[in-house]
Amino acid sequence: MKRRLFFLHSWLGLIAGLGLILIGLTGSVLVFKDELDGVLFPQMVKADPAGRERLPFDVLLASAKKAVPGHEIMWWDMARESDRADYVYVVVHGTEIWKGITVNPYTGELLAGPMEREDTITGLALSLHYSFLADHVGEFIAGVFGAMLFFLGITGVWLYRGFWKTLFLLRWGRSARIFFSDFHKMVGITSVAFNLILGFTGGWWNLRHIIGHLWEEEAPEGEQPQYITKSHYADTISMEALLKKAQGTIPGFNASAVSLPSAPELGITIVGQAGTGILTSPYGSSVMFDQQTGELKEAKDLRQGSVWEKVEDTFRPLHFGNFGGLPVKILWCIGGLTPGVLAVTGFIMWRKRRNPTRKKKVSGKASVTSDTREEVTELAARRVQDA
Repeated sequence: MKRRLFFLHSWLGLIAGLGLILIGLTGSVLVFKDELDGVLFPQMVKADPAGRERLPFDVLLASAKKAVPGHEIMWWDMARESDRADYVYVVVHGTEIWKGITVNPYTGELLAGPMEREDTITGLALSLHYSFLADHVGEFIAGVFGAMLFFLGITGVWLYRGFWKTLFLLRWGRSARIFFSDFHKMVGITSVAFNLILGFTGGWWNLRHIIGHLWEEEAPEGEQPQYITKSHYADTISMEALLKKAQGTIPGFNASAVSLPSAPELGITIVGQAGTGILTSPYGSSVMFDQQTGELKEAKDLRQGSVWEKVEDTFRPLHFGNFGGLPVKILWCIGGLTPGVLAVTGFIMWRKRRNPTRKKKVSGKASVTSDTREEVTELAARRVQDA
């Protein structure tokens, strides 16, 4: 059983290795995405409040609409820090092309955009991280790699279940394979909880999105797909009034974003946070209103949701590491490098097993090198443990 599990663990690591290196490196960078954007692109993301309050949402919406003709506003993400701009997703009329703009919430000024995600270095890192710049195919592959990281963590714990005996033992001066085996075990076990969380949450998001995309109804053959060319909500609706109504509908509700309808039958949804748990995301609760009348259609308070809904809501802070300030971000940044370290050390171990130290001929007789002797001793010990 252990030998088969070791074989599975090895080949999962070899297959996913390069992908996990890229995902891990970009993930470590993205932990500090907000900070990097503030340093690299302050003119795009910074907004000085100067003692002012946010403008009413209706004023901001009208200003943004005027600034980006030929685009439809779909999602408005309200900044959670007072010195940050709002980020808004727009769709180019008559297409499926999504772009982003940033808006100063105190003046209504358009700061940047419309722009593609990959127009900034951090946006490029994000696209590499979750899709390898390959759209849905890349999302699927990245999702599979995430699932593989999760199973690598499970199989690794099983293979090294007696890890506490020699967890921090690094046998310096021994064979390279033995040293890297010790190092691989130490890094893998100390980071296993982290990698289980990241592998599962990342894989879940990507694979769920791809499965949902496959289930979407396609336009009948010969019928043109319906692209958005105008707003699908009444001009008389006050978004500011809906925001206030949403706060009154769910006690303790704080709005984070506004989702505007992409089709005539869809409502206006105010998304936000209800409750102050450390692992509660800003998007777990929502209130939906009729897009023509503004009447309440549905309210979802995460605190009244199922156990799974509450668990799934923790995925965002757990994956991004944005729930505990700078110390957690540093820890998550370091942790993001561990899949790459494990991939490299695992590959070295695999190569060493495939190309073991050869016997050397001395005076016509075969002599075993010290490296080979160490590896034989370790192999014998493992076989005794397996027995």
